[in-house]
Amino acid sequence: MKDMKAENRTLKRRRLLNSSDEEGVAATVGTIMALLVFLSLLSIITQQYVPVWMEDKEAYHMDEVMMQFSHLKASIDNLVMNEFTDYPLYSYIRLGSEGVPMFASKTPGILRLSQELEGFELSFYDEGSDTDRKYSATGGISLEVLNRYFESQTVIYEHGAILLQQSDRSIIRGVPPIGIDAYDDNFNVRLTMIDIVGAEENIGGTGSVGITTELWSSNRRTVRGDINNLNITLNTRYPDAWVSWLENNTDAPNISVDIAGENLYKITIDMGNNVTEIRYTHARVNMKIST
Repeated sequence: MKDMKAENRTLKRRRLLNSSDEEGVAATVGTIMALLVFLSLLSIITQQYVPVWMEDKEAYHMDEVMMQFSHLKASIDNLVMNEFTDYPLYSYIRLGSEGVPMFASKTPGILRLSQELEGFELSFYDEGSDTDRKYSATGGISLEVLNRYFESQTVIYEHGAILLQQSDRSIIRGVPPIGIDAYDDNFNVRLTMIDIVGAEENIGGTGSVGITTELWSSNRRTVRGDINNLNITLNTRYPDAWVSWLENNTDAPNISVDIAGENLYKITIDMGNNVTEIRYTHARVNMKIST
């Protein structure tokens, strides 16, 4: 009888030990399954949801940048048109787009105020005053946004126009102050040359920077008849955009494109002696970037 009791106690202990082991294994398996579910959800978020979310954020930011450049152009046009000298206007540009907390960092941008070879030149012979006239304007500002999910784009303000560049394509989004109209075999020319004055600056980051524009001088002149050898020259890094716009929106004749330097092109419009009237404005605008 003693042996039977001892044997029953041993079996009970074994059964208790086996039940405890099973509960431990079940808890471990449950923890692993929960981790797998969590990792699967995290993988879906990082690989599917975050890229779409960030692409929308970067696309929205590019639309916002285009609006801000449009406001900058409108400010300059307003100063020049009304000849508001010593009347600074302030605008701002947001360099980068917001990220997704814990999942994706912010997208940076690089703002450049340049005094490089991007120039705008007008030359002609005024027989009325027996004078060779020549005017030039340089300078521009651009924002290159290093998008990771949306297409990387650069927005440029040059020669009074706004351009959008991406990959190998560029297009004019803000109309330049250039008008060439044909009447029979003669032409009327209207243009505004905006000379951007200011120290060259490169600013990178994701925040916003302020831009102050101030008109220093603006000279208007109209010449009728007795106009010879009129040439308009634009130096640019985006010749396709300019040639396309000139061909589709003006009556400009004899448009030629030549290489002016590394990634720099010279667009020439040779008007010859067929211009009956030219109205032009030469303005100097001081531009300053503040962080």
